[in-house]
Amino acid sequence: MIQKFKSLTTDMKVMLLLMIAACILSIFFPWSKVMIAATVAIMSCVMAFIHGIKYYGTKNLVVFFVICWVVSNFFEGFSVAYGFPFGNYHYTLAGPRIWDVPIVIMPAYFGMGYFAWVLSLVINRVYEKKLSGAKTFLVPFTSALIMVMWDVVLDPTASTLNGNWIWEDGGTIFNIPVSNFAGWFFVVYLFMQIFAIYISKADKKERSMKEYPSVFWYAAPLTYMMQGLTYVETAIVRTDNLEIWHYAGLISVFTMCFVAWIGFIMIHDHLKELEKNKN
Repeated sequence: MIQKFKSLTTDMKVMLLLMIAACILSIFFPWSKVMIAATVAIMSCVMAFIHGIKYYGTKNLVVFFVICWVVSNFFEGFSVAYGFPFGNYHYTLAGPRIWDVPIVIMPAYFGMGYFAWVLSLVINRVYEKKLSGAKTFLVPFTSALIMVMWDVVLDPTASTLNGNWIWEDGGTIFNIPVSNFAGWFFVVYLFMQIFAIYISKADKKERSMKEYPSVFWYAAPLTYMMQGLTYVETAIVRTDNLEIWHYAGLISVFTMCFVAWIGFIMIHDHLKELEKNKN
């Protein structure tokens, strides 16, 4: 194990150490602590940059970051001001803002969005291929579904319990409107689709899993598994607001943890197949 770690490149070592640190923070300091949540979000953002630069190159990864930031911040701010597409709400989080949206929200969008994209590449079996044809639309569609899984678990605890943002008109799901989740899918699909069209033309590289260490491929499912298990752990140890915490823990098992597990299986099987063909 130590020998394998030593054989990794510096960027992969940093990414692996960040994953371990994020796991420790998530498990032992639940998401109810805003600063811990912000720290893990920033860690996910840094991991996404390391992973994305290695996979797509700096230019293409920056394009993903800019598209993600501009589209998501625009619609977040638009919804705060006019109620579309998420619903009427406002943030209570402290810190600098862009159009009434705390800056700390955007690293979370980017980090979780990028790894949702990579998980979608795995599920659609195009992680070694150039994006083309129907996959140009299937990959962003799947990515949006995966990322909304995160919000379905996150929102009741972050808004209803912790009050990080307030839904002014309430809603039917722990005081959250259904429009929030529909809005999430719309916004995430939009920036993923824009990037898919861009990268299908800009990315010329054919890849092989053998070019990268296994930790590189497992990063995406590990990120989502880590986030999901955080809510499971919290649901077990908390003694207050059990209806919401148990909801979050249960739903995370059958959404985030499930899709991460599928990713683990698909990557493991393909790596084994490559090893078998090699021998």
